[in-house]
Amino acid sequence: MAAPQNFRSAFNGFNREDVVHYLEYINAKHQEQINDLTAETEQLRQQLEALSPAPDTDLQAQLEAVTRERDALRAQLEQLQAAAPEQKPEQAPAGALDAYRCAERIERSARERAELVYHQASAVLSEAIAKVDGATAEITVKADEAMSQLTQLQMAVSASKQALQDASSLMNTIRPNF
Repeated sequence: MAAPQNFRSAFNGFNREDVVHYLEYINAKHQEQINDLTAETEQLRQQLEALSPAPDTDLQAQLEAVTRERDALRAQLEQLQAAAPEQKPEQAPAGALDAYRCAERIERSARERAELVYHQASAVLSEAIAKVDGATAEITVKADEAMSQLTQLQMAVSASKQALQDASSLMNTIRPNF
C-alpha cells in the first residue's frame, strides 16, 4: 500500500476516501511493526532461555542452609548480648568472645584516634603559646622604650621648669625698684 502524499480537497475540507485510505495505511503499518517487534521479542526470550543455565538445586540448598545458620547465629548473639552484657571474656561463649574482641579493636582504634587528636591539639597549643611568648617579648621591648622616652620627657620637663624658675629669679634680681 502506498500512502497518499496529498489529500484532495473537497467542499468541506479533504476528500473522505483519501483520509480513510491513509488511516488504513497507517494502521496496517503500525500493526506490521507490532508483529515484527513481538516476533523479535519472542526470539530474544528463546535465546535467553537457551543461554541461562538451569538453577543448581544443590547450590540453592547450600545457600538456604548457610542463610539459616547465619540467622541462628545472629539470634544467638542478640540473646547473649541482651542476657549478659557485663560478662568477662573468660566466662563468655565463643560467639560473645568474638564480639568482645571486636569491641576491643574498636576501643583500641578509638584510643589511637583520641591520642592523635591529643597530639594535634598539643601541637596547636604549643604553637599558640610560642606566638604569645613572642608577642609578650615585643610588648616588653616596646614598653621599655616607651618608659625610657617618658623618663627622658619627664627629665626634659623638669629641666625646663628649673630653667624657667632660674629665669624668673634672675628677672626678679634685675628688676628695678619703682
